[in-house]
Amino acid sequence: DIARLCDAAQPRSIYRVLPVEHTAEGVILGGLPLLGEDIARHLSGCKEAVLLAATLSASVDALIRRASVTDMTQAVMLDAIAGAAVERVCNDLETEIRTKHPYPYYTARFSAGYGDFPITQQGDLIRMLDAPRRIGLTVTTAQTLLPMKSVTAVIGLSHSPVQDARRFCCGKSCAECPYYNDCPRALRENPECFSV
Repeated sequence: DIARLCDAAQPRSIYRVLPVEHTAEGVILGGLPLLGEDIARHLSGCKEAVLLAATLSASVDALIRRASVTDMTQAVMLDAIAGAAVERVCNDLETEIRTKHPYPYYTARFSAGYGDFPITQQGDLIRMLDAPRRIGLTVTTAQTLLPMKSVTAVIGLSHSPVQDARRFCCGKSCAECPYYNDCPRALRENPECFSV
């Protein structure tokens, strides 16, 4: 399954480094107001941020769709592999960004749909990147990215320590989470469970 997916994938990515402006109404990225308190918190202290997009290509979507007709187990496996693969593309792109734009601190990737950062801003984000023309990434009226195995995200760049404003499963210690004190999950009692 991995070999088939690798054969089908045509990974493409794009990013822009944009200025961040903090206002009383929220945060503005490259002239675009980003909605929600969580993205404003995520970019707190950042003067610049990276807006990125990555995709595995429509051929991967087609492979998963064909498999779902004949073997649903295989389709689920391909879908999971593709999810991991697009994260790998993002990780590689992030490594490139850190090399070309060295800052002492970076936030984690934060995507539309996380917390109260509305998914309805997907279209604005891909337009800022000219992603439809440059990497073939579009968004439907239902705010679904096409190809489906795609990601858009914002990474803050800072000269001061930053916090991850993602609510859950951030991959860091729960003790560092900005929601630690009012987290409804019992797992917060064992922050070492999520330590890396």
